[in-house]
Amino acid sequence: MADELLSEKRKDVLWLTLNRPDVHNAMNAAMTDALTHAIRAASDEAGLRAVVIAAAGDRSFCSGADLKKSAGGMFLSRDGTNPIADVIRAIETCGKIVIARINGRVLAGGLGLVAACDLAYAADQTQFGLPEVRVGLFPAMVAATLLAKIPLSRLHEMAYLGQPITAAEAERIGLINRTVPSAELDGVIEEVLSRLRQNAPGAIAAGKAALLAMRDMPASERLALAESVIAKISSSDEAREGRDAFAGKRPPIWADGS
Repeated sequence: MADELLSEKRKDVLWLTLNRPDVHNAMNAAMTDALTHAIRAASDEAGLRAVVIAAAGDRSFCSGADLKKSAGGMFLSRDGTNPIADVIRAIETCGKIVIARINGRVLAGGLGLVAACDLAYAADQTQFGLPEVRVGLFPAMVAATLLAKIPLSRLHEMAYLGQPITAAEAERIGLINRTVPSAELDGVIEEVLSRLRQNAPGAIAAGKAALLAMRDMPASERLALAESVIAKISSSDEAREGRDAFAGKRPPIWADGS
């Protein structure tokens, strides 16, 4: 694992910490490569319930691509893809729930990471912004993810004017799930993880994949996919255990031991 990304297994949760606080946790090639590989590996790891993406320091969660390293491939990888887009794809297709723990400013490509996460919680002093137009760029890649997350009018304003928004506004428009005082952030993350552990991991993974597939489908195709997904889930061992637990008035015991 690169020094730019710290990895720690805390029981059944993988914590990945962006570790370039001196440059506002800007993403360079080493960080994006490490993130992509870590999230892909976590996707199929038995017994793992979630991935938390956090950041070192208290000023910034992530300021996007390291512009000083752009010549080194931050806008084009060896395979012809964008390295930050690779991270976004890894988050969206991960078989585990990915949670953003946001403790500071989120800018540019950092917004792409947050928007891709399944759940996101931010300290109340956090600001979110798309300042790319101020340096001759445009947040096209990030916008591709934000289009499914926030109202188009707010995306236009953020992308064209480059003005940041507060954590409260980010919560209001649906970019994040909740904003809390910074001292309460870790408690909220642990509360969310505790609730997640009560639920069926297989059903969550299948549901996450289905929601991603449905996002770009016509309404008529969504229903057909939903039919096939619920048919498969309802006949699973998890569903049988859930029904038995409900009938027996006891907590379910999932295959991962939770």
